Amino acid sequence: MPVDDLKPVQRLYESVRARVIERLHSGEWAPGDRIPTETQLAAEFGVGIGTIRRAVEALVNEGVLIRRARLGTTVAKLTDDHRYDQYFSFVDRAGKSVRPSSEMRSFKREAANPEVLDALRLKRGARVARIENLRIAAGRPVMLDRIWVSLDYFQGFSPAQFTARPGSIYGFYQEQYGVAVVRVVEDLRACPADGLLSEALGVEAGTPLLCVLRTAFTYNDTPMEFRHRYVNTQACNYRNVRGLQE
Repeated sequence: MPVDDLKPVQRLYESVRARVIERLHSGEWAPGDRIPTETQLAAEFGVGIGTIRRAVEALVNEGVLIRRARLGTTVAKLTDDHRYDQYFSFVDRAGKSVRPSSEMRSFKREAANPEVLDALRLKRGARVARIENLRIAAGRPVMLDRIWVSLDYFQGFSPAQFTARPGSIYGFYQEQYGVAVVRVVEDLRACPADGLLSEALGVEAGTPLLCVLRTAFTYNDTPMEFRHRYVNTQACNYRNVRGLQE
């Protein structure tokens, strides 16, 4: 088939995918809900089964939807255990996945600094919550997350809510505020441990740390969380796996 003949199909598939995402963004299909069957969606959107299947498959691959035997296709829940590893890319020195516990060290409300304003696309003067969240594995601190979220986006956000969450932070955002993380962007760089980091992570001041700058996005490419993650690479490694897994 000539390449030009594929272009209309590509545009139609993207249109269907966008319409499905809009349903998710509006809350019409909530986390854990089963979406209509491919036949039902094809009839509703006025397209062929193949176009629906391609759009749904793309969202399954992106982790937004989940296919389950006998349950059909459901909206992914960030509280599902298997979703944890999608956004946590660390292993111990033996190459095994690290599943650390959390300890909140501080919670402050403050005016967003220029870096946070830019990352979260906020207006000057916007207020944010800033959380210092220590991660502990095998009895030792392995990383410190410095997290910022907009108080306009997360109204009523409190330290009591954060510490009482039963599971992951992203699961908390989804369960408490209906905000689903669907994409993250990370930039990595090295940085020396300052006084606060050396005390929190139990390393000497000046020790090289891995710094991960992460922006988390919800639907419509809207940034909803920004964080600095400082990692003691003597305790764990960052692992990025791409390509076919067999």
